[in-house]
Order: sequence, then structure tokens, then C-alpha cells
Amino acid sequence: MRITVTTLALAAALSLSACTTETDDENEAVCKDVKPGEVTSVNAYCAVVLDDPVNPEVLTEYKGQRVGFCCKGCVPKWNAMTDAQKDAALAKAVAKGKPKP
Repeated sequence: MRITVTTLALAAALSLSACTTETDDENEAVCKDVKPGEVTSVNAYCAVVLDDPVNPEVLTEYKGQRVGFCCKGCVPKWNAMTDAQKDAALAKAVAKGKPKP
């Protein structure tokens, strides 16, 4: 009986910790850093979080252009936007220019 309760408690603790653990792809503090690599998107700042530089590895296509984001967590937020919202957000991100090294 003691082993079963301990096993259940351990399994519950492990499953809960998996839900709250952030990866570097989702940690907003990491998004403020300029990532190594060549930015090939039309924007150098994230189209969702305008203050964060683009991660060159997190891209999507929109109206024939590559759009960059600071982290993978921004892609679903972008996908939830209307085309008008995407156009406005991308225009702001492009207008912001390039981050200083």
C-alpha cells in the first residue's frame, strides 16, 4: 500500500512539473536577446512582441513573405490574428528597423 501511494504521488508530481516547465523557446526573458544567425524575414523585430528581436529559426510565410518571431510561442498568437491585424503588426515590426548588437 505504501509503495502504491508513493508511486502515485511521484507520478502526479512529475506530470505537474512537465506542465509548468518553460523551454528557452517560450521563456520571454530569453526573447530579449539577439539570437545568432542571419535574419531572413522581412522584419527584424517580432511581429507579435514588438520589443523582442527575431529568432532566425522561428519563421512563417504570410502573403509571400517570411515573417519572423522571437519565440515559438508567438506563432499561435500570430495565427489567431485576422489578416488586418497581421498587416498592422507586420508593418509596425518592419518600421521598427533592426536591433542594435
